[in-house]
Amino acid sequence: MTTDRRRRPRLGFAIAALLIAAPSVLAAAPLVPKPLPEPVELQAPGIHPLGRGRHTLWGIHMYDATLWIVGDRFVPSEPHALDVEPGKSVSAETLVKTATDEMRSLNLGDGSRLAAWRQDMKRVMPSVKAGDQIVIFCPSDGRTLVFYNGRSQGEVDDATLCRAIMSVWLHPQSKSKEMRKSLLGP
Repeated sequence: MTTDRRRRPRLGFAIAALLIAAPSVLAAAPLVPKPLPEPVELQAPGIHPLGRGRHTLWGIHMYDATLWIVGDRFVPSEPHALDVEPGKSVSAETLVKTATDEMRSLNLGDGSRLAAWRQDMKRVMPSVKAGDQIVIFCPSDGRTLVFYNGRSQGEVDDATLCRAIMSVWLHPQSKSKEMRKSLLGP
C-alpha cells in the first residue's frame, strides 16, 4: 500500500509532463500534405493547398487536414478538396456518425436529408488507420468524390453532400474552430 502511494505523485507528474510536452512535439512535426490523387489534379488543374492543420485531443494526434483550392481563396462553387490524414485508427462507422452529428448540430439538413447523407457516406467512407489518406473532392459539377490512399472509393451524385461534409470543418460554427482557422487562413 505504501508503495502505491509513493508512485502516485510520480505517475501524476509523468502524465502531466506528457500532456505538456506532447503538443510541442506534435507542433514541431512537419505538416506537409501528401500529393492528391491524379484524377483530382486532372479535374482541377492548378489545385494547391490553401491551409493545413493538425487536430489533437489531450495531446494525441487525431488527424492532419489540408484544404486544396483552385485560385486565390476558397469559393465553395469552385473545385476544392479536403485531404484528411489520420493519426490513429478510426472505423468508418465512427467517421460517418461524427460527421452526421456535426451536420445535425450545424442544422445543415432535416432528418430525411441527414439520413440520406449518412447512407451515402457509409457507402464511400472506409475505416482508416494512421498513415492513410482520405481525399474528399468537390468538383464544380455537384458530385462528391472520395479517394482512399490514392484510389477511388466511390462517388455520390448529390450536389448538397460535398458542401455538408466541408461544413464539418469550414462552417463558421464548426466545433473545429482552430482547424477551420488553419484551413482557411486569417
